Amino acid sequence: MKIFSLTLLIVMIFCATTFAEEVHPPIISVSGEGIVEASPDRATISVGVVTRDKNPSAVQAANAKAASSVINSIVALGIERKNISTGNYNFSPTYRHSDNGRSEIDGYEATNSVTIVVDDLNLVGKIIDTALSKGANRVDSLQFGLRNKNSYQDEALRLAILDAKHKAEIAAAALGKSIVGVYSVSINHSSIDAPRNYKMARNMAADEAVGIETPIESGTLHCSANVHVEFEISK
Repeated sequence: MKIFSLTLLIVMIFCATTFAEEVHPPIISVSGEGIVEASPDRATISVGVVTRDKNPSAVQAANAKAASSVINSIVALGIERKNISTGNYNFSPTYRHSDNGRSEIDGYEATNSVTIVVDDLNLVGKIIDTALSKGANRVDSLQFGLRNKNSYQDEALRLAILDAKHKAEIAAAALGKSIVGVYSVSINHSSIDAPRNYKMARNMAADEAVGIETPIESGTLHCSANVHVEFEISK
């Protein structure tokens, strides 16, 4: 019995030692970042048609007429209807506050937000101007993007991994060690960021200079990826 217990204890110690060596190899933990610049080839424009009146039916009718005019004018520019959609529609009463502190309905408001996706960036300014001249009275946003964003994100991720590997090799060499394998990899984030965020607040088409197209500069997009890698190093 004592011989069996001693043998079992030796086996357990050996297994525990072996397991500890497998679970805790010497590692270097580093983060890596990759950034790829890209010229946008897609724009998403959101314009709004806002109508107000005392009569709810008049509000709805005026809004529908203006929104239809905006959409038809954009189609006339060569934009396919499949690239035009209603981003948001809202119909609600408006209120006024009386002297006694009570709120009373004094009319109604309808808002129709039209979203346009365009791949010809040369048309962006013309689309905005056309929409404003045909019934839109608000430009909510303009965002630039990429049609094939996956290839740029993949390249940013590859560069992030290489960045992490480079840092680990320098650190290992400084310690008199070498990289012998990869213990773990985690991708923290991958994103596409625009340096500019176009937020507009034009309320009336009359504010536009007659005959002058709104100038739009798309700038450059930055595709980035961040990783965390643990490399095994020689003992």
